[in-house]
Amino acid sequence: MLRAFWIWTSHTDDKWFFDKSVWQRMFRAMSGCGLDSMILADARPVDNISESMRSQDMRHWIFENALDYDIAPHALVISASCAVCAADARGMVHIPVRTLLETYPELAGLFVNTDGVDTQFIQEAVADAMDAARPDAPLYLRCLQGEPGAIVGKITRRGDRPVRYSVKYTGDHLVDTNPDMSFSRWVDAVGAQNVLAEFRSANFEPWTSFSFETVEGILRNLNDMNCSGFSLMPLSMNDWPKTSDTYFKYQFQRDLVWYSVWGGSNVAQLLREGQPKWLLRNKRVLEGFQAGSRILELLSLYIAADKTDRWRPQLCSIIDPDTNSPRLLSIEDMLHLDSNWWKEVTGDEVVHPAQYVQYGTPENAYGPEELIEELADLSAQATAAGDKGMRNNSGEKELPGFTRDAFCMGRLGEFYVERFKAALAHARGEDVEALDHMNRALGLYREIRAVDSSHRRGESIRDAWTATIKALESEYESAAARII
Repeated sequence: MLRAFWIWTSHTDDKWFFDKSVWQRMFRAMSGCGLDSMILADARPVDNISESMRSQDMRHWIFENALDYDIAPHALVISASCAVCAADARGMVHIPVRTLLETYPELAGLFVNTDGVDTQFIQEAVADAMDAARPDAPLYLRCLQGEPGAIVGKITRRGDRPVRYSVKYTGDHLVDTNPDMSFSRWVDAVGAQNVLAEFRSANFEPWTSFSFETVEGILRNLNDMNCSGFSLMPLSMNDWPKTSDTYFKYQFQRDLVWYSVWGGSNVAQLLREGQPKWLLRNKRVLEGFQAGSRILELLSLYIAADKTDRWRPQLCSIIDPDTNSPRLLSIEDMLHLDSNWWKEVTGDEVVHPAQYVQYGTPENAYGPEELIEELADLSAQATAAGDKGMRNNSGEKELPGFTRDAFCMGRLGEFYVERFKAALAHARGEDVEALDHMNRALGLYREIRAVDSSHRRGESIRDAWTATIKALESEYESAAARII
């Protein structure tokens, strides 16, 4: 099973890219976690013909050193339309795939974005070129939208070599051990052995994730299905490899346990081995930490209708795709939720607030009362563990950041308990009660900003917390004015 992690650089001026010590620490950490492959998704496209020799030499060094750590290097071709010698919309000239593979013989394989690209073009510019230059190299087609019928069987490789497909397991969010129906359709269409599960966890940024039990369940499912493997995006993509957490410099340091679990070492095994030390010394709070992460999974599964990273539960906001600006999920919006993702993943019927007020929740269905009860229980565990950790003077450098993340996750669960109660009260016409719940939610969110900002570098996330608070305040003031 391929166990790949993404190298994500967002800016062409990222100085860390040329720091060999960062790469060596990264490879040492990831190899130690049990990951065996990397996918380079670079702001300087690997197929850019006009790149400097310095960048090209550095990329050779990266790929060679990855192999020294038993990590197979792969590269993302940003778009299949960039796979021939032509200029893209930015005026950047791209070299053919055959030349790319000959330039970087260290590459183990290629990932190609396919959405919106003609399949015949992919066949000729990518698949045929790979067969001519590197018939041994695997080709992964990233099919992030659409159904299998649009591409399966239309792209082939010579000699009956397989074409593999990189498909999202549960959209842009980590929500459950089970895949959604879209992933299952791809497995049925091409066979699990040709499907690589792709994971993005947009519902956690800027926090780490303690969803260890969820990951262990996912790995069991992938093994049982005999899938090709998985690839894992950074928890905070735009910061990679750095982190905004002041207690760490790099994400691969902060998220070491997270990556270790993905690499096949379950938490029980890590505890027996006593590594990392903070985990063994603080195992009593681990269950509370995991409860905090489950809150973020539930909030995405219950609310995220389109499964994309537009929904950010940590910001109680939906990102506008045109302006890239957040819009508050208002109390009124909560009465018009229309996501069936819960049933798709869990198999259970789901009831949203408006339906609940009108008809109640049928037996064996999951409605707002069940969600409120579960969030309240998880929140109590997470805040208790976070509070205990923040008062701990054991001296582990990892603990302060982790406990603040868990505490904030717990407070976020309490925040949504109040928001859902406000929505239900508003639907019943009890607006004074709704206003009271909205005020409590606002106070909880202010606390989240205060606690998180105490260990956060950079202004972007602080600005995001502040923007949400301003939107909550505006909503509250408007609701209070209507009552008066």
